[in-house]
Formats: sequence, structure tokens, C-alpha cells
Amino acid sequence: MRTALTLLTLAALLGATSACNLGGDEVPAKTREQEVVDTVDEAVPLARDALGATTAVVDGKWNSCPGGVGHRFEGGGTLTAPEGDGAAQLEAVREALVGGGFDDETQADGHVSVVRRGVELDFSQQLAAKTPGTWSMSFQGPCHRYSGDDEDYVEAQNLQPARTLVE
Repeated sequence: MRTALTLLTLAALLGATSACNLGGDEVPAKTREQEVVDTVDEAVPLARDALGATTAVVDGKWNSCPGGVGHRFEGGGTLTAPEGDGAAQLEAVREALVGGGFDDETQADGHVSVVRRGVELDFSQQLAAKTPGTWSMSFQGPCHRYSGDDEDYVEAQNLQPARTLVE
């Protein structure tokens, strides 16, 4: 019984940390952050143009990964577009992002999920009854453990408010 409980606990621990690379990042934290920001900067204009959006506001910051093992740069925001056929707009976003070199990873109806360079992005229409024409987007960079100066940088940034990436 004890062995089974130990194995279940170990499996749960490994599952909780699987979202994080248990090793260190091969690049400095500031470089990783810039790679994530660059990827977001490439994706948002594609989605904005596909929707005919008039505004896009996206914020990002460092946060702990699920399970508290490691950190990743993540965030999200909104795009405001004219009201239209949500399914057609969603397909236009998918086509624009895939055409722009992002890999389609969509697994849920009503969403477009893509990935590039380890950065996951998700776009979906918010509830039309509350915010007609408003789309939400979220992103998350890869999760890694950082040490030394990189860990100090990430932890200091983690205490700061999110910063605007796209406006």
C-alpha cells in the first residue's frame, strides 16, 4: 500500500512539473523575455488585421509556472473589432497566423491556439452579450528554472506590474 501511494505521489509531482523544463534555460532570462515579446509582436498585428480590429492592448510579465517550479513570461489582452460572424472571424485569425508561420495547436472550439518558438498564444471571442466585438488573447512563453543573475532578474520582474507590449 505504501509503495503504491509513493508511486502515485511521485507521478503527481512529475505531472505537476511537466509544464516546466526541469533544467535551466539555454539563454538568459532577458533574452527569453525578448523572444516572447517579439513573437507576440508578430502575432498580434496578424490577428488585428484579420479581424479588422481598431485597437489591441496586450500586457505581459514574469510569473511562476504551475506547481511553482520555474518561471515564464506570459500575459494577454484584448482586441476590439467590428461585430461580425464570430466563426468566420475566428477562421480568418487562424488563417492569418498559420500563414504567418505559426503552428496551429487548436484543441477547443471557439479558440485559435498557435505556437511559435515555444510561445503559446490563444485567441477567442469574448461573450458578445457583454462586450460585442471584443476578442481576448493570451500568451505564455516556455517555462524554465533560472539561477544566479537570471533568477534575480526574473524574481524582481515578477514583483513588478505587467507592462504594455502592444497598444
